[in-house]
Amino acid sequence: MASIDTLDAAVIRDEKTIRQIVTQTSLQRIDGSQIGRNFAVLGAPDLIKTLQMMPGVSGGAELSSGLYVRGGDGSDNLFLLDQVPMYQISHFVGMFSSFNTDVIDYADFYKGGFPARFGGRLSSVVDVGVKDGDFEHWHGTVSLGLVDGHVQIEGPIIPGKTSMNFGARRTWTDIVKSIAMLFIKNPNTEEMAGKTHYDFGDFNLKLVHKFSPVSKLSWSSYYGQDLLKAGLVVNQREDNSSTRADLDFNLKWGNILSTLTWDRQWSETFDMEASLFYTNYTSRMEAVVNASMVEVDEDGNRTNIGLNLFENNLSRVYDIGAKVNFFSKRWEGHHIRFGGSGLVHTYDPSRDSGIKVKMNGMPVTDMTPDKQSKHYLGGELAAYAEDEITLGRRWRLNLGLRDALYLVDGKAYNRIEPRAAVKFMATDYLDFKGSFSTMNQFAHQVSAVYIDLPTNLWMPSTAKVKPMNSNQYVLGGTLKLPVGVSVDIEAFYKSMTHLYEYTGTNAILPQIDRWEEVFEEGIGRAYGTELSIEYESKKFQAAAYYTLSKSERLFKTFSHSWYPDRFDNRHKITLTASYRFNKKFELYGAWLYHSGNRFTGKTGVIWNGENELGYELYGSPNNFELPAYHRMDVGLNFHKKTRHGFDSTTTISLYNAYNHVNPMFGFTEQHEGRMVGVSYGIIPIIPTISFCLKF
Repeated sequence: MASIDTLDAAVIRDEKTIRQIVTQTSLQRIDGSQIGRNFAVLGAPDLIKTLQMMPGVSGGAELSSGLYVRGGDGSDNLFLLDQVPMYQISHFVGMFSSFNTDVIDYADFYKGGFPARFGGRLSSVVDVGVKDGDFEHWHGTVSLGLVDGHVQIEGPIIPGKTSMNFGARRTWTDIVKSIAMLFIKNPNTEEMAGKTHYDFGDFNLKLVHKFSPVSKLSWSSYYGQDLLKAGLVVNQREDNSSTRADLDFNLKWGNILSTLTWDRQWSETFDMEASLFYTNYTSRMEAVVNASMVEVDEDGNRTNIGLNLFENNLSRVYDIGAKVNFFSKRWEGHHIRFGGSGLVHTYDPSRDSGIKVKMNGMPVTDMTPDKQSKHYLGGELAAYAEDEITLGRRWRLNLGLRDALYLVDGKAYNRIEPRAAVKFMATDYLDFKGSFSTMNQFAHQVSAVYIDLPTNLWMPSTAKVKPMNSNQYVLGGTLKLPVGVSVDIEAFYKSMTHLYEYTGTNAILPQIDRWEEVFEEGIGRAYGTELSIEYESKKFQAAAYYTLSKSERLFKTFSHSWYPDRFDNRHKITLTASYRFNKKFELYGAWLYHSGNRFTGKTGVIWNGENELGYELYGSPNNFELPAYHRMDVGLNFHKKTRHGFDSTTTISLYNAYNHVNPMFGFTEQHEGRMVGVSYGIIPIIPTISFCLKF
């Protein structure tokens, strides 16, 4: 079920509008200066929700930040923030992404035809740049949404020389809860509710200093963290006994990114970009249960029993690296780009759990704690070269080669990745294009469930778990007419090898000590056609996106024939339109439809006796399809000038305007002698109002 909680009015420009700049296929470029005009649900406009609207992309579960691109599994997307990899890209369990649209300069989204400078993931690259601060004037924005607020400010520290751009966001669900608690008088309710807490916050900071017109140094950093606390207190009294149980649960996760970049133009034909960077993703979950029971026998003797259960889980991965890129236009008709990178990866997951029982203060049992941990130190070296070649007036060619070497746990993997793209400009309005690209992924997301949770682990390729690989072919064409209409069509085929599916216990937390043994290896393929039609005038914008595709898997352990992937949405349609009546009012609407997601359901039940279950029968994986997903979003922007001369925008929007509750999950059950499917959905219509002030 594709889901987009942003009502998106972003101007999306793929290569048809920058046709003289790049040759790559499957590139969609979002101009950051337009994102602030978007309509949104529950808060600010969201970059990931904008990308979910694109053809060839599934959003996964409703209101999540999933991104399943051309048959991908969601963990195979490379997210870059100012060229630094980001491992976790969502807040609020997926309802908000980690990208603050207030500070974004641009976002390039590659679904195929990848340039040689990118590597490390199979399905897509989301390259996000933070804009430099204003070198001449101070200004900013303050925004208030349904559950969060954010502020952005930029300006010169040294006019003309040094600038700053700062953006911060924070939710206030915890503040609203604290205020509500002031009106709660029930002591038991207060005790339980007081232990429930959630908040998230993040900030971006970018400092840029110009040494000269041809040399500048920039420092960009990001910090984001989510904190979820929950608790439950149970008191029970009977004639001769009393019981108290106290549950505490804490989950904290977040990213830290930092990069220092030097840009230098050595001559009119030769530039350099060099950077040092650090990225860290950490998730920590702690759960403790303390229970006590007091029993009094007939003689008045008291027995005190104490129980303590605990579990601590840590998932952490961090990288330290360096990159250098060179750009040369020395030879006419050639735009050469080459460089390399080196990274040190550290993977540090661990788990510690146990149980203790005491009777009258004396230990009865003290089970040996279950301690699991892994530590991997890996190295990754990569070198690339690509050449953007102009052949006459009509032909453009991009040839590239990437060589990646991955070292971990005494194992070395070397992968050569060829890339090629060609474009023929038949007329001033019509292009034909094609590309081929090979990608490899050395990092694996270990997940026991099909949801992107912060409890998932990142692990490296090892001697037992090979790097994943994909090969993708794309053919297409672009027609851009002077009346404001553009049409883009692409057909793609992608094959994938060394894919992995979890086969361990049914638990949210994956196993750490045996993670290499609880996965099965298989292959995948995806193919389809994507159509985009866009119209733009001064006041009116409209777009229609359609995808016809198929995504399949083959794991011999589960099935000896190809079966559909869980996000094999055969048809996907997105219709959007926005109209600016005047300087004060904008109206927006979007309608989304896609074929239902899939799930594995039992096809029959064998009974040993009248009410005794024997065993359940299953067919091939993902053998049932949920009902189709469809939804309409509408929104209104109202702009005005305050009496102090500031620009303000009030946004009123409706998510799921006609209140169609879409199915989120399903299962099968036996009813009157036959198996029937049952699906459940929970997301109704959601109204939102937000306010933004520019100063």
